[in-house]
Amino acid sequence: MYSILVADDHELIRETLKNSLVDEGYRVHLAGTGQECLEIVKAADVDLVLLDMRLPDISGIDVLQRLRETNPDVIVMMMTAYGDIESTRRALNLGAFDFIHKPVKAKAITSIIKMAMEIRNLRQEVQQFIYRNKERYGYHNIIGKSEALQKVLEVLTKVANSDASTILIEGASGTGKSLVAKCLHYNSLRAHQPFVEINCASIPGTLLESELFGYEAGAFTDAKRQKKGLVEMAHGGTLFLDEIGEMEAALQAKVLQLIEEKCFRRIGGTKSIAIDVRIVAATNRDLKKAVENGFFRSDLYYRLNVIDIHLPSLRERKEDIIPLVEHFIGHYSRKFNKPGKRISEGARDLLTQYDWPGNVRELLNVVERVMILEDGGVLLPEHIPLRITKRGGTADSHAAADADELSSDGGGSDYRALTERFQSRLIARALGQARGNKTEAARMLGLSRLSLYHQMKKLGMVKKGTS
Repeated sequence: MYSILVADDHELIRETLKNSLVDEGYRVHLAGTGQECLEIVKAADVDLVLLDMRLPDISGIDVLQRLRETNPDVIVMMMTAYGDIESTRRALNLGAFDFIHKPVKAKAITSIIKMAMEIRNLRQEVQQFIYRNKERYGYHNIIGKSEALQKVLEVLTKVANSDASTILIEGASGTGKSLVAKCLHYNSLRAHQPFVEINCASIPGTLLESELFGYEAGAFTDAKRQKKGLVEMAHGGTLFLDEIGEMEAALQAKVLQLIEEKCFRRIGGTKSIAIDVRIVAATNRDLKKAVENGFFRSDLYYRLNVIDIHLPSLRERKEDIIPLVEHFIGHYSRKFNKPGKRISEGARDLLTQYDWPGNVRELLNVVERVMILEDGGVLLPEHIPLRITKRGGTADSHAAADADELSSDGGGSDYRALTERFQSRLIARALGQARGNKTEAARMLGLSRLSLYHQMKKLGMVKKGTS
């Protein structure tokens, strides 16, 4: 139930409005003076104030100004019986939602209040959305202690609140270019404005132009009505051009013109539209080499490359692998409502020895898989996909290092029990990767199908009536 305060020095007006608003389901407070109005707003949870311009002790304008300073979220609607244009202008400049002329009609005012509360709710939802994104894309989500990553963070914090209008992010696939672009936006002065993202490699060139710049009605056969492009939608905020190295040359020229002139035309349009937008471009290609080979415009490259952020691959910052794994385990533990896991020494060795060609994205996928499929409180070598264990050594080579981990995880200290538990997990992992195909699982483990069956039977992994 929303709470409304009626501040007016005429008792009849106060009571009439109170009766109408109570009938509409609002909780109503009444004030006959400006001071009383301020005290009620301070003490009670008031959503909206109906404020008379002329009160006996403090003018409505002064009350409005003090409300804006102390309670900026409260909606204030001014009421007046006088047509003072200067006061009206001043009240609106101070943030009054609307001006209502007396005599006040109860039906009309309840309609305006409903509209005001809907707008307030939308504003609150936007604020919550921005807050969640600031938390999600805060610098604390860029995990790592390596020198290379610390340099990236240092540049990010300097650039985010700067006036830099173009930023280029370079790095291999999976290094986190999209995360860095969002960090730049949500930690900048543009955070309350749109973040608009498009992948230049996923859309054909002709469609990409209309997506970016929009078009006028009749610009081409299917253009039935005017359409705003992503550039226009990003006004005041950030336009993120992912994989810009795949953009066609003709469109590169239009992006260059947008950057230099701060304006553009819709397809089929004749009017130039001024735009205020920060352009963040990202690529996994070597743009300098692409310029030398004639695949990318040199003028656009140098215009984008005012601020260059290079994201190192995971193999260049191996000291960040275990902190990332621990971070992802915590994330999926909360997401799947499952206990977290410690990382065994053997698993640590395997994870840090692997080169991670898919970078952070590949590591994230591995941890997600482990958290979904594997039980227990320890991440063990046999939980890690075979493609990684084959490159970083076999799981067996790390079994001794993990005996203590198994024991501390409730497996006991009996050698036979530990061995059987290890074999069971290894077989279960192979079966999972082979999607239950025993022949394929046996091949992965270097066994015949019959040997695998006997081993599973010995370990109690075969149900009666199956073979």
